Amino acid sequence: MTLDAAVGFVFIALSVASLYLLVAIGLSIIFGSLKYVNMAHGVLYLGGAYIGLLIASREQYGGLLSEYGTIGLGWGFVPALILTPVVIFVVGVAMERFLAKPFYDRDLLDQLLVTFGVLIAAQEVVAIVFGRTGTIYPRPEWLTGAISLPVIGTPPGMSAASTIRVLVVTLTLVLIGVIFAFFKYTDYGLAVRAGTEDSEMTEMLGIRVGRPFLLIFAIGAAYAGLAGVLGGSLFNVTNSIGMEIIIPSLVIVIMGGVGSLRGTVIGSLLAGLAFAVATVVEPSMTNASIYLLAIVVLTIRPSGIFPSAKVGQ
Repeated sequence: MTLDAAVGFVFIALSVASLYLLVAIGLSIIFGSLKYVNMAHGVLYLGGAYIGLLIASREQYGGLLSEYGTIGLGWGFVPALILTPVVIFVVGVAMERFLAKPFYDRDLLDQLLVTFGVLIAAQEVVAIVFGRTGTIYPRPEWLTGAISLPVIGTPPGMSAASTIRVLVVTLTLVLIGVIFAFFKYTDYGLAVRAGTEDSEMTEMLGIRVGRPFLLIFAIGAAYAGLAGVLGGSLFNVTNSIGMEIIIPSLVIVIMGGVGSLRGTVIGSLLAGLAFAVATVVEPSMTNASIYLLAIVVLTIRPSGIFPSAKVGQ
């Protein structure tokens, strides 16, 4: 493998891991904090991809929109990156109030059935409105090339990575740093951590955990929406991408240790590496590679890579 190929391989792995991480971290936070399994989280990824597409470009769609010709704002990729998480944040607030909150005290199976049904229904609605044909994000010129990267022991300009993949990885690193800082250094993060351990005692001490829980749910939603835009820039956008992202993301959360942010990060990196290896060795196994990895990890560590004490018990 040449140096360029090796660098490209690494960034394929890291960019795929970044998409999984942005979705899985919301699942992990919501499950760890609220004990709520939200399969409808895939709707937020799906919505982010299509909302970002409508903001970024003007396209001819199928479905019901085929009668209206070319539609969309055409503002470009950067406005889509900025505005889509804001829109999905608001959607996340509504989802927490009207879909999640009534089921917090319900059985796990009830949560799975309802949220999975919402995901399936949302995908069919998108197919009716936008059609089932895949759409590719229009990339600005500055995202179409490659970036020369400094690698120790090589002459300048000898190694390069796709610009869009470098952007995906960089944004993800920043956002993961933000969420870790939120939990460690803010009052809302402290309230969420305390409420996760014992919500009744936290309320008795005068700390209202409802608002922090709502905020963390909406932040997880915004991350998934941003992942939809970034994923749309790497792969085709279709009505089925919500299902395609949510199942591997849930597997990653379980593999990393339910409710563990560290475990979610490590699990996402391993999943991205497995995806990249399968892309090179046997492309037909790219989707299955994550599940094969999970089988190996959970056989060795049944509670996940970094299980919480409660999960371990």
